[in-house]
Amino acid sequence: MTSPAQNIIPALEAVYVAMRDGVRLAVDVWRCADQAGDGPSPTMLLTTRYWRSFALAEDDPRLQGIFALASYFTRQGYVVVNADSRGSGASFGVRRTEWSEEEVADMGDVMEWIVRQPWSDGRVVTHGFSYGGNTAFLAAACGHPALKVIAPQFADFDIYRHNLFPGGIANGWLHDNWGRLTAAMDRGDVTAMSRLLPGIDGDSFRRLVRGPRPVDDDADGALVRQAIAGHAANFNMAAADLNFDCVDDAGRQNTGAFPDALFDSHRLSIYSHQSAIERSGVPIVYWAGWFDAGTADGALNLFASFSNPMRVIIGPWSHGRRFLQDPFVPNGKPSAIDLDENFEDVRQAVESCLAGKGIIGRRLDYYTLGENRWKSTTQWPLPQSTPTRFYLADSRQLSLAQPQHDDGSDSYVMDEAATTGTENRWHTQIGCMPVSHEDRRQADARLLTYDSMPLDQDMEITGHPIVHLYLMSNRVDVALFAYLEMIMPDGNVRLLTEGCLRAGHRKLLENDVGYRKFGPVHSFRREDIMPLAPDGMALLSFALLPISIRIPRGFRLRLAIAGADRDTFKPMPDADGAAIAIGRSRMFASYLELPVIP
Repeated sequence: MTSPAQNIIPALEAVYVAMRDGVRLAVDVWRCADQAGDGPSPTMLLTTRYWRSFALAEDDPRLQGIFALASYFTRQGYVVVNADSRGSGASFGVRRTEWSEEEVADMGDVMEWIVRQPWSDGRVVTHGFSYGGNTAFLAAACGHPALKVIAPQFADFDIYRHNLFPGGIANGWLHDNWGRLTAAMDRGDVTAMSRLLPGIDGDSFRRLVRGPRPVDDDADGALVRQAIAGHAANFNMAAADLNFDCVDDAGRQNTGAFPDALFDSHRLSIYSHQSAIERSGVPIVYWAGWFDAGTADGALNLFASFSNPMRVIIGPWSHGRRFLQDPFVPNGKPSAIDLDENFEDVRQAVESCLAGKGIIGRRLDYYTLGENRWKSTTQWPLPQSTPTRFYLADSRQLSLAQPQHDDGSDSYVMDEAATTGTENRWHTQIGCMPVSHEDRRQADARLLTYDSMPLDQDMEITGHPIVHLYLMSNRVDVALFAYLEMIMPDGNVRLLTEGCLRAGHRKLLENDVGYRKFGPVHSFRREDIMPLAPDGMALLSFALLPISIRIPRGFRLRLAIAGADRDTFKPMPDADGAAIAIGRSRMFASYLELPVIP
């Protein structure tokens, strides 16, 4: 493909495109200024519910959030099409929920419109990250023949397990703040958006942004105002009383009601479209990050479950691949990544598919922290992985030796002020903010911790760590958070990965249905809730989120246990005064199991 001069600003055309039911979507078309003479081109399609572009006080295309992507790919010979999803931005229609059946079908309609345009050569690739990563995935469910490859990034494979209720515990921060932000967008409230978007200059945002950008034929903005007025009927997470915390609650409340009126993970997650996506046969290239909520876990679920030809890439990134995350850096601060680095990787990954060569088989590329090296595999879990147990022992130690004494436990009054802070893997999901790797010694003072002896040789951990914890409590249900950390020789403590489980969801499934999961599997269904008994030990087994890291000789491992993560997860009912006792005897031997690579 041609590479026109770097200083060419692509031309922007904004139009309404009618869907099969007459609803009009606002669509931006970005093309190189001299592209008309080059003949038809492949199209990169993005769809978003976060306003495809802004109405600006200064109508300069270089100030649009998508400009860097549009500029890069139009220089490479693509047409870039970016659409406001139904019921958002300048598009008409109502959002009954996120990623509704209508929204999925709309992507097929937009692709049909694209292939009829004189600038289209009939080939489409879908791309996007976060919400747009989901729509890039779901476009494959339409089965449109023009779609040659999908290139999503940092999407939500399982909305319940990876985002809103990991371990069955409500991610209140994401639920409330994402709901407030999307509600502000739906009503065109720039002032509220300026307060809710992290990492921006609110005053500058309010001075510059007027609302969602009208299409070219809407000179007086009457149509965009009409569209926004219609969005008042949209579903919104923060405004609605969802009244559910089990995975099947929303579906049950939908019974006999207007479908999709509630946020039903079983119907809206990527995994729920597996059959349609597999039938399409569309090649998948997917990126996720070790430090971005549960996206890496979702990437591995995808890799192990879907039959499409695919390449999955998991790197040392937070949300959106904006920052290089490295827990070894002295100050714990991540470094920014040039956007063109990501764009070039996307371009190289999709062009073989557009050229008709496709993707051969299925491959997972993953980055090992500490070793700072990319590796590839066709199997997950890695066949050479050796489960290695570290038992909870006396004096708050992690020991390779199994307990031999008949008694032993550690008591812990759950500290409601315990937190992983506001720069963690969950908060990066809004605004692509970096994840902090700063020292956790002070934070861990509120937690129950167990430390290993210094490692006598380097240890590579690649996969899902698993904890098996025997506990009793003075409550019938508690939230349990487990953190795998490393202790540097200078005493600095760095968080590597984490997992959590609501004790009531501890029942293990022997024959799980649906997509492939790793580690102990829980249904999170209401019928399987098991209250804790006041006079006996209960076993909680759950996986931590996956990671690949080589920890140097002389470092120590730490397992830290908490009953709260104040700045992210909603507290359990009756949390005040909740206490647990963790068993570490011969009969109740609690342990951390690590996937060690020899």
